[in-house]
This record gives sequence, C-alpha cells and structure tokens, in this order.
Amino acid sequence: MSVLSVLLAILSIMVPSFPSGVSAPYLSNAGVRADRALVAEAYEPKPPAKRDVASLGPRLTAASAIVVDAASGAVLFQKNPRERRPMASIAKLAAALVVLDGAPNLETLFTMEAQDDREGGEEFIRPGESAKLRDFLVASLLGSANNATISLSRSVEPDAGAFVARMNRKAASLGMAETTFTEPSGLSAENTSTAWDIAKLLAAAGESEVIRESMGTHRATITVHPAGERRTVLTTNHLMGGIVLVAYGKTGHLEESGYNLATAVSTREGRTLYIVTLGSETNEDRIQDAKNLAVWAGNTYAWE
Repeated sequence: MSVLSVLLAILSIMVPSFPSGVSAPYLSNAGVRADRALVAEAYEPKPPAKRDVASLGPRLTAASAIVVDAASGAVLFQKNPRERRPMASIAKLAAALVVLDGAPNLETLFTMEAQDDREGGEEFIRPGESAKLRDFLVASLLGSANNATISLSRSVEPDAGAFVARMNRKAASLGMAETTFTEPSGLSAENTSTAWDIAKLLAAAGESEVIRESMGTHRATITVHPAGERRTVLTTNHLMGGIVLVAYGKTGHLEESGYNLATAVSTREGRTLYIVTLGSETNEDRIQDAKNLAVWAGNTYAWE
C-alpha cells in the first residue's frame, strides 16, 4: 500500500461524516428570526440567544404556529405563521378589548336577553338572568360562553354590525393586517386571522389586568341574579395546571378551524412567551403542541 493510501485511510477514520438530513422529530430551523412579530421599543432588550443550535423545533399537529419572546418581540419558532385560518373563540379576546376600551363600570348589573342566546358552549348565564359585567367577562373569556360574549357586545353597542366594525378597527390599530372579524363570539368561520396576528392580540390582551385576571385561573365563581346563585366557571385552557406555567390564554374550536390555542406562558427564568397554535387535530393535540413548544423554547434559548 502506498504512503498516500495509508494517509487517506487514517483521515477517513479521524474526520467524522456529516448527517445526511434532518432528524425526524424536527420540522424547521426555528432560529431567531430577523423579523419581529411585536414592535419592541428600539428592539430592546436583545432577543434570547439560541444555546442549542442543532435543535430545530418540535413536530406539531397544528397547521400553523408561532412562538414569540414577549420582551423583544423576536420570533423563536414559526410554522406557516401567516396562513389565514378561522380563529374560532380566540375572537372573544378582541371583543373583550373593545368592551374594555369604553372603560365600563364592571360592577354594573346587565341582563342577558333572548336575542343574545347562541348554540354551543356552556351557558353560565341564561336569558332573563343578570350579572355584573365583570362576571360576563369571566364567562366569555374563561368559560368561552358564546351568549355572554354577545351580551357584552350589546352592552357597548346595541347594533351588532357597529360592534364588529369596532373589532376590525381595533385589529387594525394593533397591526393585525391579516385579520377579519364578522361577529364577536367566534362562531363564524369567517372570523379569520393568522398565528402572526394573534400573537399581537395576545400581547394587547396581556396589557389589561382585567383580562389577565379573568383568564389566569383554573376556575372562578360568578353570581347570577335574580336568585343570587353562585356558579362555577372552569377554564377551557387545559394547558393550565400542568408543567407549563400559564399566565393567561384563550382556546377556540370549530369544525372548520380545528383546535386553536393562544396563550402566554412563563419560562423557568420568568420570561414571557406568546404561543399560538392553530388547527391542531384534537383538544389533546393542541395542549401537547403548546406544551412541546413551551418546553422546547425554554430549553433551547438563553436570555441575558
């Protein structure tokens, strides 16, 4: 054997081969994007650094998804983030923002009317009953009650079309350029948005203490009149109570949309992430999708 052949053989042993492709559990490179889903002031603080550059992100059942660092606005993960899809009950977040823009007295008693009733969802308050506006918000946001959402919209604007117009103006003011609302509750598949836009909606919702308190719990108790009956409202966000620390969030489901979730979570370091998953295959899948994204982001990125 020639000296050259011996050297080549030694080199083939010393130099490792490169992988031929991406491993099965991962879908995209999921690095910190140059674009920002949220406008952070002067882009400060800096976005987190990726400490595991080989980690590409979890495999999801969701058709589209995004993970955003709340402080910097940096996108940590995305999958079809600008694909327009029915948002279902996530629309209730925008309805709540419009209601609260009017700075109502939340201790005011308001009566649900028969015209407010809608099919689907729990009915924590029923036509002919009254409750404080604060309790209507809890029923709408925590329990995803469609009729409570319609009552709230009527408390602000008796004309349904005018209230929806306010929702669309609110979306435009938040930079949600790919979002359209046609009614407040999310029952219509024509309420469409993107994961990118819904991250902006989550950020705006988080600025409201009332919204955070309404959704940041497993359960709440409301009082319904005239009987003064106390009723328990349970969260529809089943990510809460597991290994992920959930600050607040909203679920949504229609046959046309699949299972959606928009939620704010905290990392071990106390950093806030906005996670949006749209079109997961089942309720269990949407929770697992969001959980996988939260754990992956916390393990993969480091904050200064």
